[in-house]
Amino acid sequence: MTSVPSIADQFTSARTGLPGAGRGWLDALRREALERFERNGFPTPKVETWKFTDLHRIAGLGFDNMPAAVGRALTQADITPHRLAPDCRLAVFVNGMFRPDLSDVERTEGLRIRNFAAADEAELHALATPPLAALEPRARSLADLNTAFMRDGAVIDIEGCAALAPVQLLFIASPQGGRPVYHVRNLIRLGEHASATVVETYVGHDSGAYWTNAVTRVEIADGAVLRHCRLQAEGAAAVHVAASSVRVARAATYHMFAAGLGGEIARNEIEVELVAPDATAELAGLTLARGRQHLDTTTRLAHTQPHGTSRQQFRNVVDDHAHAVFQGAVTVARDAQKTDAQQQSRSLLLSASAAVDTKPELEILADDVKCSHGAAIGDLEPEQLFYLRSRGVGEADARALLIAAFIGDLVDGIEGKTVQPYIRRHVDAWLGDLKLQERGA
Repeated sequence: MTSVPSIADQFTSARTGLPGAGRGWLDALRREALERFERNGFPTPKVETWKFTDLHRIAGLGFDNMPAAVGRALTQADITPHRLAPDCRLAVFVNGMFRPDLSDVERTEGLRIRNFAAADEAELHALATPPLAALEPRARSLADLNTAFMRDGAVIDIEGCAALAPVQLLFIASPQGGRPVYHVRNLIRLGEHASATVVETYVGHDSGAYWTNAVTRVEIADGAVLRHCRLQAEGAAAVHVAASSVRVARAATYHMFAAGLGGEIARNEIEVELVAPDATAELAGLTLARGRQHLDTTTRLAHTQPHGTSRQQFRNVVDDHAHAVFQGAVTVARDAQKTDAQQQSRSLLLSASAAVDTKPELEILADDVKCSHGAAIGDLEPEQLFYLRSRGVGEADARALLIAAFIGDLVDGIEGKTVQPYIRRHVDAWLGDLKLQERGA
């Protein structure tokens, strides 16, 4: 196989063709980000927030940061199984590039969707704002790599529209040889008192190795409500690294649900900052891992102002030799009095070789708060299995019923008459495959 040029050489060859090329400030921003990445390299387990996820294997593989974006020709029939609902607004990206022929982004009252390459000067400034600013440089080096090579993604602006149909961002990877990296950059902004549902879906259509490096910035203005769902169902040999940075303003609410079940190695970072009084964040997530998958969910939630409320509920189901990670850090600033912050992580191990690492963190600098966190790891209860088996339920079906019960209330809590069935369909498919595997099919 032909060797892949160094990242610096790739950047030199690619920079004039990147969106916004020729704008002095953006060119300089990209160069500075690449220089930071070259100084810091890939994050390693020596970096505290990457303690449980080791990227040494992919660091040495020589991924191509500027792959050909064509790939296999896709049609509407190819995207239909991944579509949220027929009436949703849909932006499709194939191999990291916008496909208007497969999308439905017609502008409607209160809603505007366009892609990175079509962004104006002000939107480019907003897109280029670095996420994860509170982290040490080594921890955010993949976001720096994204900044250097960011090529496409979605820009969504929503005003009002309480009855707006859901918006779906569908990212399909269909690599044709090599080891491509798709550097995706998204921006979601809600105006004052707006209300919307946005779903990000990442899927792989082929079995080849590739890497999705996605950065999403979310800004929620006063009184607005965003229901944000992420489904990570990448290909079996894929690497998926995503970093979401969310700012929640006065009396605004952010609901997030993240489902991770694809990829060989995946990490989903969610950073939420409640930047004004009476802000609310509700984060929930589900990880389903098997084989030799490594799936990591890392959250950081910062209460900076009084009367903030946050709830976090994450669950992992891990089988075979798979490894799941949950890290959840909550900080309460000195001025964030009357904060109410709750966090819980529960994990279910289905085999003796499965593994879970959990690391809840709570830092409180205020003195008038109500905060708690907890974590639990266990396996299926033998008594419950025996009860179901004694009533004629086969072992595979009995195990599936108990797993479904373990994760059922989380899925039931997803808001939206289209989003909940969408996530449930993928969960049920995973459970169905598990039953077939246990029956030896």
